[in-house]
Amino acid sequence: MTAAARSKAFDRTTLAFVAVLIAATTLRIWALQAAPLNLDHNEAAFWAWSRTPAWGYLNAPPMLTWAIWASTHAFGAADWTVRLAAPLAQAATALALYTLGRNIYGAKSGFWTGAVWLLTPGVWYSSTVISADVLLLPFVSLALLATWRMVQTRAMAWAIVLGVSVGLGFNAAYAVLYFPLGLLLAARRSQPVCEALKGGRGLAALAIALALAAPNIIWNAQHSFESAQQAATNLNINFTNLFNLSRIVEFMTGQALLVGPIVFFVLLGLFARAVGRAGGQSDEDRFLLAFTLPPLMLVTAFAIIARADPSWPITGYPAALTWLVGSLIGTASGKRLLAAALVSNVVLGGYIAFGFFHPSSAGVIGSARESAAWRETAHAIALRATPLRGERPFNAVVIDNRDAFYQLNFYWTRERAVSPDLPPLRLWMLQGPTQTAPEGADPLHAGDGARVLVAHTTPNLLPFVAGDFTTFRAVDHLQVPLGGGAVRTIDLSIGEGYAPAHRDGAFMERLQPHSQSN
Repeated sequence: MTAAARSKAFDRTTLAFVAVLIAATTLRIWALQAAPLNLDHNEAAFWAWSRTPAWGYLNAPPMLTWAIWASTHAFGAADWTVRLAAPLAQAATALALYTLGRNIYGAKSGFWTGAVWLLTPGVWYSSTVISADVLLLPFVSLALLATWRMVQTRAMAWAIVLGVSVGLGFNAAYAVLYFPLGLLLAARRSQPVCEALKGGRGLAALAIALALAAPNIIWNAQHSFESAQQAATNLNINFTNLFNLSRIVEFMTGQALLVGPIVFFVLLGLFARAVGRAGGQSDEDRFLLAFTLPPLMLVTAFAIIARADPSWPITGYPAALTWLVGSLIGTASGKRLLAAALVSNVVLGGYIAFGFFHPSSAGVIGSARESAAWRETAHAIALRATPLRGERPFNAVVIDNRDAFYQLNFYWTRERAVSPDLPPLRLWMLQGPTQTAPEGADPLHAGDGARVLVAHTTPNLLPFVAGDFTTFRAVDHLQVPLGGGAVRTIDLSIGEGYAPAHRDGAFMERLQPHSQSN
């Protein structure tokens, strides 16, 4: 490290930002430990997958499950340890963006770029849940920094960092593929970027990225590219209902909530200004816009013609927010806008934090209420799964819904650690025993079906479940308080003699309305 680099690493701005970063991350990790919100069905599924690490999974690349495997093995299996990588990833993203903003616009801009990122509503929320996108963000941000430093220095070392970042990012989420599009656009619009990719640097970055991505690509090839098919299914293009206005409004509202309403409208204004003076943009503007526009424009197009989740263009926001701060920090009016944006984002972040601690009051925040009290639900079922006096023991506890199975499975494992005699948890397969079980789920088989306790989390499936047993009777009715007067209702039945009904055409036709439930 040179004397100049040491000076930057330990100057007042850097130390101040590191202090803010440590404080924010520590507070978020404490919140994970203190909040009552249980895992949602996606998080619980990711944990189930993490128990058998692999190079790929149906719905996501492997980085997410690797992170959960590492955190739960280091600190034990708990709600907060499953989510631990989320605030750590956001901290790493903020640090990379601080460094990027500092390199492009100066120390003050770097500080506020990192601060804006930490206080963005989407970051408040995504620091409380574990997802593939949140693990992708530090790699995208580091790739941005590596590209900019490669442009400045022409050093092969930064090309290596670029390749590693993109390759590892591919193992986090396939949305990293927006980054090469941005790099191509940057090279086309900026001569310095084009020159930086010459001299073997671009090829080195590409080779490293492909080498790191290769195991997951091979896994996909061995599994008929199921992940790619799943991604295509998520688009759900309906050619009879293109350009749905309500869908577009919903997507744009989601973007405003993701980055904050003031930030969103300031970005729109900056985009309009950039279009108006396309020929007079600085190299910095061209560079950051090149990595902002591909995900934002493509996902917006998806939202117009099909559907798009508000989180899909997230890879464009590290560059976008760096550009926004750099554009505002130099003027008094820009600083006032930036201050107003930060205040509004803190208010929104406070609301998100309130919902995390009080899920029964969080009707606006996703499915917070649906994620409450699964630990208590598992315990209530476990009490009934312990045979009453004179009862024969159960071979299994059967759940009739995939999402509920994942959520109960996490807490059932802990119940069985306390009471080893409890039966295993099994998933009833809607389309019969020949249906392929979801990853990480244990389906009900004939060997488990002599006598089972069935927990009905999807009441309209009860007749179909009952039809798979020679004898079937209701035995109990559970009501688990969720807070705020809400309750989770689960009926319990005992099934004996598992003999799955034949899934013929008529049977499958009757099942069609319920096919998404299992």
